[in-house]
Amino acid sequence: MITDIKDFFNKQLAVWPQVAERYKALDGVETKCFDIDGLEVRVQFNPARIRSSAAKVDNDSILARPCFLCEENRPQEQTALQYGESKLLVNPFPIGRFHLTIVGDKHEPQRIEGRIAAMVDLARQLPDCVVFYNGPQCGASAPDHFHFQAIGKDELPIVEAIAEGRKLPFGVITIDVDAYFQQRFADVMSMLPKSDDEPEPKVNLLCFSCDDQVKIVVIPRRNHRPTFYGEGSEQMLVSPASLDLGGIMVAPRREDFDAFSAVKLRELYAELCYTQAELDAMIVSPPTTLRVGILTAKEVTLRFIEGFNVEGERRFNAENLPTEGAMFAATGMQGVFEIAGVEIGIGFHWQRRENQRFSGSVELLRDGDNVVVVNHIDVETYLKSVISSEMSATASLELLKAHAVISRSWVLAQIENKSHGHRPMIDAGTSPDEIVRWYDHDDHTLFDVCADDHCQRYQGITRQTTPRVAEAVDATRGQVLSYQGQLCDARFSKCCGGSMELFSTCWDDVDYPYLQAKHDPFCNTSDPAILGQVLNNYDYETTDFYRWRVEYSIDQLSELVSRKSGIDFGTITALEPLQRGPSGRISRLKIVGTKRTVAVGKELEIRRWLSESHLYSSAFTIEQRSNKFILYGSGWGHGVGLCQIGAAVMGERGYTYREILAHYYPGAQIAVR
Repeated sequence: MITDIKDFFNKQLAVWPQVAERYKALDGVETKCFDIDGLEVRVQFNPARIRSSAAKVDNDSILARPCFLCEENRPQEQTALQYGESKLLVNPFPIGRFHLTIVGDKHEPQRIEGRIAAMVDLARQLPDCVVFYNGPQCGASAPDHFHFQAIGKDELPIVEAIAEGRKLPFGVITIDVDAYFQQRFADVMSMLPKSDDEPEPKVNLLCFSCDDQVKIVVIPRRNHRPTFYGEGSEQMLVSPASLDLGGIMVAPRREDFDAFSAVKLRELYAELCYTQAELDAMIVSPPTTLRVGILTAKEVTLRFIEGFNVEGERRFNAENLPTEGAMFAATGMQGVFEIAGVEIGIGFHWQRRENQRFSGSVELLRDGDNVVVVNHIDVETYLKSVISSEMSATASLELLKAHAVISRSWVLAQIENKSHGHRPMIDAGTSPDEIVRWYDHDDHTLFDVCADDHCQRYQGITRQTTPRVAEAVDATRGQVLSYQGQLCDARFSKCCGGSMELFSTCWDDVDYPYLQAKHDPFCNTSDPAILGQVLNNYDYETTDFYRWRVEYSIDQLSELVSRKSGIDFGTITALEPLQRGPSGRISRLKIVGTKRTVAVGKELEIRRWLSESHLYSSAFTIEQRSNKFILYGSGWGHGVGLCQIGAAVMGERGYTYREILAHYYPGAQIAVR
């Protein structure tokens, strides 16, 4: 393709002498150079560019003139090379020695929405060039007809500055082109300021290859033109666009060229652009890499499958692992490794071991006599596994989107704020006869989050995912739940049993406005198609969770509670709820025995004492007969925040993910981080 384009370019100059002279004249163009805070700026005296610098771009002026980019209005000598739905043209008023204009086939306004992929494709086809875009109020002299431009990469100083990581005199946002660049670009554009009458934020865009990586450089703008723009004696006819900000400042008049100085350039940048600090405050990015604890064991067996500099199966223990641990970095995006005997469902009735596969890099750490396996993975890839592990990858798209937002919110909250100050486990009893404990997620020190139900289920690429999961994560990329500018602690459970619970019933004695106790009319369903959206294979081992019944003989209960609590109650004679949350979940339960009476809380500790693993929930009533205790309960889990079963029902009934989130987190807003 590049050969065809260069041939086309040379043939155009051969038959268009007037334009060929303009290109030849660039070899002797008068310039002066300045070093402005790390960016070389070449001021170019270029009278031919006065047409662009002085262009009137108000609506009336545009309507009054023919579009010079439309085929019927172009010079007879100007031919075109078809490229997709665009035509490549030689720019007749060049700034660089190789200067193209890429014009859309249709007369449509200058808008970047939906076209960033085409810009990247052009940059790949033109590896020696910078493809650039001038927004409709950022130097585009034809804002009524969509177009890109391209110039030789070696002619634009900002390319070298970006490659060397130099500070620039204005703020930029650089996006590396990968599988998610389109969503990342959309997120950036959504965070930039724009007025109601603007079609898009004011931006100039540059796209080019740099060290085998294609980059998009976004230069957000405050203003279209500087206050000193104009034709008066004290004014300058300069209308900066992408190339001007990239280091080729065009001055079409002699007096403007003479007036440029380092002071004037800094004044221009301050008027037109944001500082880097201002942009950093606007664009809040989540951490790119998450550290997930997969397994802690005396001996670990890893099998490196692809994408690593090591191959085959290896065993590690505290004796053969260096004190500082070992890091195996994936050499590409598709690094895959397998861990033998990963324990899942720890403490629950479905607890078991699996061989699991993961993508990304793997780190091994020594923790006493144990080896800890930590997967380094980007947040968005992590979420695709979480959604497939927590539920079924075949769930409705709106449910998957809702879960992507809350899972992203939750994990970023753990990293940023360690659960907003919640203590990981606390003994809060007020006397020897009271044991009140709650458990939270900020007790990991060697990694950010674990891979099991204690945090969020993350089973790598073991769980089958689907294009729908990828679509849900990509469509909500960067979206989180926010309340008054803070990340929400977006809790969720399998089934609330018809009533949502307060945070304080289950954890620390604080509550959040967006985690309310309210009736949930959606979570009662027996539809296997809907249940299949939430329940994975081993989840089906839990049955009748909306309403359930557990029966113990007195001897069974006495032995169970004694074993699980470590307290010899003797024979249990009574279970007495002392405190319930609004959903009916018990947060303090008195256990009366012939030897000992103890009050226990909160809800998870109660569930642990009254079951071999975890009782479905603490929302139960107690029937005591002569020789047995019968618990009648509702729901599966703590009931705080989103109910997965209820959200699945809402998705099937046509609710959008935003409506699902509004129901379960009232008052919270969707923001982009």
